[in-house]
Amino acid sequence: MIKLSVFKAAKMLGISRSDIQNQINNGKLQTHEGYVTIDSLRLAYPSANLSSDQDQRIKKMQQIKDDAIHRIKIDTAIHSVNNKVYAGIITNLKSKLHKEEIKNQHYETVFIELTKHLNIFEKQCYSQDKRALHNLQKWVVSQSKLVT
Repeated sequence: MIKLSVFKAAKMLGISRSDIQNQINNGKLQTHEGYVTIDSLRLAYPSANLSSDQDQRIKKMQQIKDDAIHRIKIDTAIHSVNNKVYAGIITNLKSKLHKEEIKNQHYETVFIELTKHLNIFEKQCYSQDKRALHNLQKWVVSQSKLVT
């Protein structure tokens, strides 16, 4: 409860101190411990602008609170959207990784089979071709190590 002196209440309303005192004496304006309350002034003078400093501070604090809540809602919405976007990107990358792992397994199998076939071929080839075949086998082994 905001209490004002009779002088301050009169000043706030833009009337004389004696006008306030007359309202108190006539019972139209209530006092509390010798002070006039903002609530009683509002009842006695409903059309008057009774914005006190404290009212203005309260309004300003409420505006700050409302702005903060609004920013939190915006940040939450952005965070939610970002999470959905990131989840989509991660899912896409997981799918690509899985496909690459399947390709890698295929290439490993190809290198293993190629090595087996080259070993068989080496046993059956002419001696003059063995050196070139042996170099080819070394290259295949080195390339297979890059895949694994």
